[in-house]
Amino acid sequence: MSDTLPPNRRLKKPSTPPVVAAPKDPEVEHDSPPPPGATTSTIRPPKPKAKPRLTLPRPKLPRALSLFLGVMVVLSASVAVAWGARRYIMTSPRFAIRTVLVDGNRRLPAEQVAGAGGVTVGRNIFELDLETASASITTEPWVEKAQVTRTLPSTVRITVVEREAWAVATIGGELYLVTRDGDPFKRVSDGDPIDLPVVTGITPEKVAADRPGVVNALRRALDVVEDMDRAGISKRYPIQEVHLERDGTIVMTIGKDAISLYLGQTRFREKIEQAARVLMELSKRKANPAVIFLDNEAHPERVVVRMR
Repeated sequence: MSDTLPPNRRLKKPSTPPVVAAPKDPEVEHDSPPPPGATTSTIRPPKPKAKPRLTLPRPKLPRALSLFLGVMVVLSASVAVAWGARRYIMTSPRFAIRTVLVDGNRRLPAEQVAGAGGVTVGRNIFELDLETASASITTEPWVEKAQVTRTLPSTVRITVVEREAWAVATIGGELYLVTRDGDPFKRVSDGDPIDLPVVTGITPEKVAADRPGVVNALRRALDVVEDMDRAGISKRYPIQEVHLERDGTIVMTIGKDAISLYLGQTRFREKIEQAARVLMELSKRKANPAVIFLDNEAHPERVVVRMR
């Protein structure tokens, strides 16, 4: 036999012998876990580590300081707003005075009253200090009280109470107008009323030493004048003069014939009523008296008449 194989004949791989399972032990059973399923894993390169950031701690302000700073911010804003508003109202033509109303003036012209208080047309209405203007107006002798008010945007109203003259007092050779309360408030000047009862007997020294006493004496003299009006004497015998003696005695000069009435120091109303009866009786007799004495304090019912 030849050792060579015939051509075109392939060698067959030896067949793998079959695997024969081992016989199971009837007494011991082994549970084999199933084979794991196929898994897919993705491998990524590791991320570069980030550099740590340097964080500086924020300084904390004290609570009181924070509150103070907040208040200062609010105040600064408020001041800015207030300054802007003030600048507007102090410069805007809208708030220029256009109308000035003066009430209660009889002796003084409205222009004089307004000028005394610095109230002029065109002036900013907020520049006008109301209390200062009122006080300035009361420096006018005729003005007893004054009140200045404003009505926005452009009206100022001035209300005054003027003094009223009830008599003229001679003091040191000067004539002064006197109020009903006995206050000699101004010297007589051109245009002032002078057809008033004249009170004499007041000296400048007395005014300087005891002005309240002088005011009281003048007020008492005007009380007597009022009693004369009430009794009807002054209608027929106009009062010419009321003289105040140093001891408090009041002597009145009445009528065109200048009859003197000595009224003493007290109970003037009773004495004036008695003088009215005496004058009426003398008129009936067509007598012409020069002096009537009603100053007997011990016996007020006694009246002495000195004829011309």
